[in-house]
Amino acid sequence: MRVAAIDIGSNSIRLMIVDVSVGGRRVTLDEEKAYARLGRGVHETGLLSDEAMDAAVAVLGRMVRLARERSATHIRAVATAAVREAANGAAFADRVRRETGLRIDVITGEHEGRLALLSAIDGLALSGEVSVVDIGGGSVEVVHATGTQVERAVSMPLGAVVLSGRFGGDPMSADTHKRLTQHVRDALDTQLSPAEHTGALAGSGGTITTLAAMIAAGRDLELPGVHGFEIVSADLHELRSVLVRSTARERTRMSGLSQSRVDLIVCGAVVLDEVVRMLGAHGVVVNARGMREGIVLEVVERERGILPVADRMRSVRELGRRYGYDAAHAEHVRYLALRLFDDLAPQLDLDAEGRPLLEAAALLHDVGHHVAQADHHKHSHHLIAHADIPGFSALEVLVVAAVARYHKGALPKPGHEALEPLDPGEVTLVARLAAILRLADGLDRSRGQRVHALTASIAGDRLVVRIEGRHPLDIEIHGAARKADLAERVWDVKVDVLGDEASH
Repeated sequence: MRVAAIDIGSNSIRLMIVDVSVGGRRVTLDEEKAYARLGRGVHETGLLSDEAMDAAVAVLGRMVRLARERSATHIRAVATAAVREAANGAAFADRVRRETGLRIDVITGEHEGRLALLSAIDGLALSGEVSVVDIGGGSVEVVHATGTQVERAVSMPLGAVVLSGRFGGDPMSADTHKRLTQHVRDALDTQLSPAEHTGALAGSGGTITTLAAMIAAGRDLELPGVHGFEIVSADLHELRSVLVRSTARERTRMSGLSQSRVDLIVCGAVVLDEVVRMLGAHGVVVNARGMREGIVLEVVERERGILPVADRMRSVRELGRRYGYDAAHAEHVRYLALRLFDDLAPQLDLDAEGRPLLEAAALLHDVGHHVAQADHHKHSHHLIAHADIPGFSALEVLVVAAVARYHKGALPKPGHEALEPLDPGEVTLVARLAAILRLADGLDRSRGQRVHALTASIAGDRLVVRIEGRHPLDIEIHGAARKADLAERVWDVKVDVLGDEASH
C-alpha cells in the first residue's frame, strides 16, 4: 500500500505519503505542509472565510496531484475542528470534491483523539495506560486509553487559533491572561479529572512541537528533531511566563519559534501548561509524527483488519540491514550485552530505561563499516545520530549513537563531538552502557559466536565475567580483556574474564 494521508487542520494542511509493506514496515516518501488558516474567524462568524477556502482548495489540489504522481493507492483526507464547526463546512467539502476529486472525511473530536492516540502509541512505542493531548488550531483532544483501547476521549474548543482570536494582545495584558487562564480551567474542570491520568502522557500538534523546540533551544540542545523529547512541567511553566509577557516582535527573535506561530504560541502554551497541571503530570512526551501517522495506521487497519505492532528493535534491525550490517555478529553482541546488563544491574544500580538503548547500540555498533573500515566506530555514530528510528526519541537516538561510537577506540572525554549535545547525566549513561558494549563486543572477537553463556558479578573490587562456549575461547577472553578499560574506569574495578581454558 502507498497511503497519502492529508490532515486538514484549523491552522495548517499537511500531507504525508507513506509506503506500507505487508510486514508493517513504513517508509515516508514525501511530506508537504501549507498554512491555510481555515479556523481563522470561525468562532466569531461561524463560517469559513472565502479567502481561507480558496487557499485551502488550491493547496489540496496540489497535494492530490502530488499523491497521484507518486502513485498512491489510498488517499485519505481528514478535516477537524474548523470544518466540523463551520456552518459552511459541508459546502466547503463539496467544493473540494468537485474541484479536486478529493473526498474529505469530517471527523468528530473523539475520532480525532483516537488518531492522535494511534500515532503516539506507534511513534513512541507506548504500552499500558496512556494519556494523549493533541492541541490543534480549533480544538484540544485528551484521550485516556489502555493500549489502543480508548477508555475516554474528550474534545474542547481550546485550539490555539480559536483562543488567539479571543484573547490576543501585544503583549497580553495581565487581565487578559487571567481571563484566558480561567476560561481554560473552566473547560478542563468540566471534562477532565486528575485521577484519570496514569501512565505516560504524550502530546502532539504544532503547538506542542513548537514549545518543545523552544525549550530544547533554550537548553542549547542541538537535536535533529523533538520527537520523543519530554517537556518537563517546570520548563513549560517558565516558558509560559516568558511568552505571556512578550511582544510579537520579541517572539520573532526567540529560538525554535517559527514565524507562522508567533501569534498563536502564547495561548497554546497556556493551554498545554494548564492541561499538564490539571492531570498532575511531570511533563509531556512529544509525538512529532502527529495525526497523519494515525490516519495512515487507520487506513491500514481498515484495509487489513489489524493495526501494525510497534516494535522499536524491528526499526533498529531495518536500519542495520540498510547499511549491510553483520547480523550474526550484531545479534550475538546484543545477546552478550543484555546478559551483562541483567547480571550487573542490581549491583551497579543500572537503570532499566537504559537497557533498550544498549540493545539498539549493540545491534548497530558496526554499521559504520558501510562507510569505511577505518574509524568505523565514528562513522557508526554519524549514521545513527542522523537516522530516524521509530520508537526512539531524538535524544535517545543521540545516546544510542554515542554508545555505539565508544564500542572501540578512545574512551569518552569532554570535547568529543558525540557527547556535546548530552547533559552530564546522559554522558554518564553513555559511559556505563558503552563499558558493557565494549566487553560484549570483545567476547565475540573472533566473530564466531563461540561464547554461549556467561555470568557477571561484582566481588569486592573485581568485576568477574565467567564464560562458557565452544573451545577454544582464548581469542574471546583476550578480546574482552583488551576492551575492559572503560568498565574499569567507570566502576573503579579490575575486570577478570574467566573461561574453562584460561583466565585473565
